[in-house]
Amino acid sequence: MDGSYPGTGKIDEVGHGSGEGATLNLPLPGGSGDIAMRTVFDEVIVPSAQMFKPEIILVSAGYDGHVLDPLASLQFTTGTYYTLASNIKQLAKDLCGGRCVFFLEGGYNLSSLSYSVADSFRAFLGESSLASEFDNPAILYEEPSSKVKQALQKVKHIHSL
Repeated sequence: MDGSYPGTGKIDEVGHGSGEGATLNLPLPGGSGDIAMRTVFDEVIVPSAQMFKPEIILVSAGYDGHVLDPLASLQFTTGTYYTLASNIKQLAKDLCGGRCVFFLEGGYNLSSLSYSVADSFRAFLGESSLASEFDNPAILYEEPSSKVKQALQKVKHIHSL
């Protein structure tokens, strides 16, 4: 989310010293959801991970981007988290022998948190998503696609993607 707490994670923060260029932040504008996240994953996360060649993928798995969560003003759904977990699992398989660890972070709506974490585990286990039993597409609104596109272009330029 753009302007996220605690004030770090700005798009131009790229690391320091020998780690310069190894930090990649892409704060998404409020209202970003499934479409934005799929695009970010395909156009930024995958090529960045392929260039970095990780030995293990560590994921700080925050669920406060869920549309029902009061904190982030994003529109991720339980289905978004299932897709992310599934895609990260595949990325780890492709790049680092499947080595991947998820650490549970934020999420302040207990219903969306519990459904999303459970669906993430389903993705890890190769089971089908149950997101359709929880997600309500009627509460979603149009994503800010032009702002997302601007953020993507800026991060791609900064990181030569």
